[in-house]
Amino acid sequence: MRSHCCILMITCTFCLQSISLHGQSTDKIAIDKDIIYGHAGGVDLKLDIGKPDGPGPFPVVLFFHGGGWQQGDKSHMHRWIRQFVAKGYVGVSVGYRFAPRFKWPSQVEDAKQAVRYLRAHADSLHIDPKRISAMGESAGAYLALMLGVTAPKDSLEGQTNLPQYSSKVQAVVSYFSATDFTLRGPPLTPALEAAIQQYYKKSLKEVRADFTGASSLDDPILKKISVLHYVDKTDDASVLIFHGDQDPYASIEHAYRLHTALDSAHVPNQLIIVKGGGHGWIGELESKTTMQMFEFFDRRMKGR
Repeated sequence: MRSHCCILMITCTFCLQSISLHGQSTDKIAIDKDIIYGHAGGVDLKLDIGKPDGPGPFPVVLFFHGGGWQQGDKSHMHRWIRQFVAKGYVGVSVGYRFAPRFKWPSQVEDAKQAVRYLRAHADSLHIDPKRISAMGESAGAYLALMLGVTAPKDSLEGQTNLPQYSSKVQAVVSYFSATDFTLRGPPLTPALEAAIQQYYKKSLKEVRADFTGASSLDDPILKKISVLHYVDKTDDASVLIFHGDQDPYASIEHAYRLHTALDSAHVPNQLIIVKGGGHGWIGELESKTTMQMFEFFDRRMKGR
């Protein structure tokens, strides 16, 4: 199945972090918090989960927050849990270990452990283990993509107490992810450099080095860390890619390269370019991309 690319011709407002939608009917949906799904590096790994009423089994979407792989919180994705529960999905927001204390691939290993945990507890959580998908924003989108394109042969499973369960997912939605760490983008403006310094208390170069452990832009590990390195013609998940063409942190070239790699491997995918979009968007445009995301997951997870 070949992919197709759509271009949204809607002007949007740039924001550093994506802004939540506010569905009035979802506010009272309960979320069970801080469920331990594993242990690694002396850390309890925790997730939050919301479930629809009824016996199921329901399809599930795992959500991964952004924050440069070194900050953020799983509560930032609660809005998505509630919206997906209202549409008949189990929603799970996954916490993961942060750099610089834990460098790559710790975060990928945590994401995989979360999937295995859900499969191991599918009956009690009313989950269909054959219908598991992932979505992420920015750094979280990278983790969602890695779930979709990696396999046990890639040696990224980590130490797990649940090796008998697969960490594969069937579908992925990526919002403005870096996919090729060898890509050298244009220099940031002084204003953007100042914004990153204020947010992370360090430069963008330092943020990426803390995660990758790379000593320079020529370090071979950057290729190994890249999503593109793992795309092949095996059982990769279907992928929906959203990316703003004015993203100053992860340039649109990341999305183009991923789209091309998936196409070349005949992996079903769709790239939606958000015209004028930065590293996140709000308002009418967010509503439209959210609708497209729901349609994608409904096709892949519910056969609609």
